Amino acid sequence: MKILLLCLILVLACDAHLPLPNVLTQISGPWKTLYVSSNNLDKIGENGPFRVYMRGINVDAPRLKMSFNFYVKVDGECVEKSVEGSLGQDNLINTGYEGDNVFQVVEVTPNFLLAYDFNADDQGGMTKTVFFFGIGPGVHKEDVAKFKKLSSEKGIPEENIIYLGDTAVSRVVFLMESGSTVG
Repeated sequence: MKILLLCLILVLACDAHLPLPNVLTQISGPWKTLYVSSNNLDKIGENGPFRVYMRGINVDAPRLKMSFNFYVKVDGECVEKSVEGSLGQDNLINTGYEGDNVFQVVEVTPNFLLAYDFNADDQGGMTKTVFFFGIGPGVHKEDVAKFKKLSSEKGIPEENIIYLGDTAVSRVVFLMESGSTVG
């Protein structure tokens, strides 16, 4: 009987999932890319794979998964993308997009989400990218300062910061999602 009880405890212990911290379970919803920075300008430049126009993030707590829905420009055309990641140790999200990525939510409030991504591409390149996503109308100077500070801490110079909040592409994406015609 003691062996059966011990086996049951081991099965439960091995099958138990640690609960997601409140911060990650609260980020599901619509998000918009406001700023992006990177140590590799090619990755966030026009038609770059990490010049993402985020539309939403969904956290699936029971499966320990997160999905990211966004647009990128490919050969001048807006292309919708969806990437799913697995939540790993220390709440790092592992994804496969343009190579292997470790994505980390650094801070989240009701108005902004600050995140860091480390990408190892198939050619052996290593790219650091910092994202500032917003929700709603209010962006505070203090939040932008946190974005700039994190970029600096990751070795990304201030001249590698790009504002995407009110670009032509973000307006086109909005029109596409609202069903309006472009042009």
